Parts: sequence; structure tokens; C-alpha cells
Amino acid sequence: MSDRPSPGPHPAGSSPVEPPPGGPPPPTAPSAVERLERYTRVEQQEVLGPGADPYGVAYTGLTFLPKEIHFGVRAADGRLVAHAGLLPLPLTVGGTDLTAIGVGGVCVAPDRRGGGLARAVVGAALDHARTLGHRRALLFCRPPLAAFYRGLGFREVTGEVTVEQPEGRLAVMPLRTLWAPLSAGTDWPEGPVRLRSLPM
Repeated sequence: MSDRPSPGPHPAGSSPVEPPPGGPPPPTAPSAVERLERYTRVEQQEVLGPGADPYGVAYTGLTFLPKEIHFGVRAADGRLVAHAGLLPLPLTVGGTDLTAIGVGGVCVAPDRRGGGLARAVVGAALDHARTLGHRRALLFCRPPLAAFYRGLGFREVTGEVTVEQPEGRLAVMPLRTLWAPLSAGTDWPEGPVRLRSLPM
């Protein structure tokens, strides 16, 4: 049995990182981010609860890859309450082949939103990506979340982004595409973006 969730909608973020409608969560002690040994459907439901479309992206009709490296935060009782994952991605941007680290599966439990946990797990994931030598991070998110990720240093990719899908199909990515430099002096090449794999 795989230790990953089956391929499905796991882009960088959706409503699982937005502040709770009833106000901020109750005060809690600072939470440590940990490297997770696994992140399966069970862990996802531990954070978000059951649901067919927890990330709100089923409307895209896209198939997403599971992540390979996982970070999370646990509550005092051991419950997983936040997650972010990483997956290396092969890209061609304006004729230039490169690899970026994909960030996805970002989510926070409904009762813990608004407390900085999404920022914490994404920050830990990006720090780890730097230790692996990656120079660029890439993510996909719904439009309402773009401002949140810009606040973490991400920048929007302009122009069309094409991704692979099962059976050799190509699809234009309908979600926002953002990237972040992970080392000084790193830029993003100009031109159309072709993800040479399924999106993460």
C-alpha cells in the first residue's frame, strides 16, 4: 500500500488555508513544524475532515500528482493540523529546460486557521528545498489565495502554463501559477511555461 494519497486535487492551496469565518482560532503555543514520514488520505482527512473535494479544485478536471516530501504541525493531542508537500518538477520555460520544486497540498485544519500555520509549513518546506539545491519553487492555487502566497515571496507567472495529463493529453492550467526564488539572483525565464509532468 502506498504511503501517499492517490493522485487527485492537491494543488498548493484552496479554502484549507483561509481564515475561519468565525474569527481567529483560540490562542495556542507556538507549534513546531516536523518532517512527516507519510501523508496519506488518512492524514489528509485528519487535517481537513472527509470530503470529495477538500481543495476546491475539482472543477478544473485535472489530475494532480501526490507530493514526495511532507511537513506538518501537530496539536498538543498529536492531531495533525497543517501540511505542505514538495515534489520536483521538470519544466520548459521559453525554450529553457529547468527543474523547480513544486509546493502543494497546503492545508490547515478549520479550527486552526488564521494562526500562521500555513506560513509555518510552507516556510519549512521552502527551507528544506534550499538544502536540496533547488533555486525556484512553483505552486498552483485558486485566485483568492494568490495574495497570501505573494506575502510569502511568491510572484505570479504571466502567460499560458501548459501541463501534462493522463493519456498524453495537454491542458492549460486554469489555476494561478506562482513561483519564488530560493537563492539570490535567481530569475524566471520569459516565455510560455510547459510542465513536463502532471501538476502537483
